[in-house]
Amino acid sequence: MKRIELLDYGRFLAIIGVVGFHYLFNGIANGKISSITYIPSISDIVKYGYLGVEFFFMISGYVIFFSAQSKTASEFVVARVVRLYPAFWFAVIFTSTFAFFWGGKQMSVYPTQIAINFTMLAPVFGHNFVDGVYWVLPYELQLYLLVLIFLLIGMQTKLKTIFFLWPFALLLCKMFGQHLPYLYGYYCYFAAGIILAIMKNNLTSKLAVALLICLILCISFSIANTPPVVKSENSDFLIALIITMLFLFFICVNSGKGSDLRLYGSRLLGDLSYPIYLIHAHFGYMFISQFATEKNKYVIYIVTVLLVVIVSYLMNIFVEKRLSQMWKIFFQKTIGDLVSNIDRQLASIR
Repeated sequence: MKRIELLDYGRFLAIIGVVGFHYLFNGIANGKISSITYIPSISDIVKYGYLGVEFFFMISGYVIFFSAQSKTASEFVVARVVRLYPAFWFAVIFTSTFAFFWGGKQMSVYPTQIAINFTMLAPVFGHNFVDGVYWVLPYELQLYLLVLIFLLIGMQTKLKTIFFLWPFALLLCKMFGQHLPYLYGYYCYFAAGIILAIMKNNLTSKLAVALLICLILCISFSIANTPPVVKSENSDFLIALIITMLFLFFICVNSGKGSDLRLYGSRLLGDLSYPIYLIHAHFGYMFISQFATEKNKYVIYIVTVLLVVIVSYLMNIFVEKRLSQMWKIFFQKTIGDLVSNIDRQLASIR
C-alpha cells in the first residue's frame, strides 16, 4: 500500500486535537496543571479533542488491514513492534526523568513501575503507566494479536470475510448487553477502519451496511462514555457530528483524488504524530505547572509545544529512523524468529 499523504495530515490534526484537549482543558480539570486556569474562549472547543484518540484507532484498523494482507506472520509482528516499542521506550525514560523531579503526588514514578512500563502492559502487572495516555497502547497490541492469530492459522486470504462480519458481531453483543473480548467498546473504531480499508478497492452495498453499523456503534459508544467534564447540553450532538466527520474523512481518503493528493510535509507530520502523542501529556503538565502563571501562560504554552515537537523530531530521527535497522534485527532475532517457528509448526499440521 502506498503512503497516503492525506492520512498523514489526518494523523497530525488528530494529535493537535489531543494535545489541545490535554493542555487547555483536561490537565486543568484533573488538577495535573495546577498553576493556571482555563482560557474560556478556547476550552469549550478543545474539550472535544479527546476524540482524536478514536480517530487514531480508526487509522490503526485501516493501516493494519493492508499490512496484514501483504506480510507473513513474522513480518507483520516485527513491523508492528518496531513501530511501537523503540519510541515508547524512549518516552518512558523521558517522562520518568522529569517525573522524578516534578511529578508530585499525581505524576510521581518509582523504579519498579518504570521497569514494568517497558512491557507496555503495566496494568496487567498491577502498576500504573508512567503517563496516562499510554492506555491506548494495550488496545493496539490486542488488535495486533488478533491479526497475528489469523495469520498463524492460515486465514490471510479470509481476512476480508472475517472483518466484514466484525461489525455485525459487535452489534449483536451490544443488543444482548454482552461485553466480550474484541466485541465491545473501542473495537468498533478498529472495525470501522478495517471496513473502510476493505472498501477502498471493493465498494459494495454489504460493506456500506457494515460501515453504517460501525458509525452507529461508534457514536453510541462515545456518547455513552463521554467524560463527565466534557458533558454539556449540546455534547451528544457535537460528538455525533465529529465522529461522522471522521468517517467522511476516510471516504475522502478512499477516493481517487484523496489517495493521489500531494501535501507538503505530510511524511514529516505523519512521522511526528506518534512521538508527540507519547511524550506530550505528563511532560507538558509538569512543565506548564512549573513555569506558567496567569500572566505568561500563552508564552509557556507555545514554549511547551515547541519543546514537545523538537523532542519528538529528535526521537523520530535518532531513535526510530537512524536505529531502524538495529531494531529490525533485534526484533527479528527475538519475537520474529519465535513467530516464524510457530508459523512453520502450524503450517505443517494444516
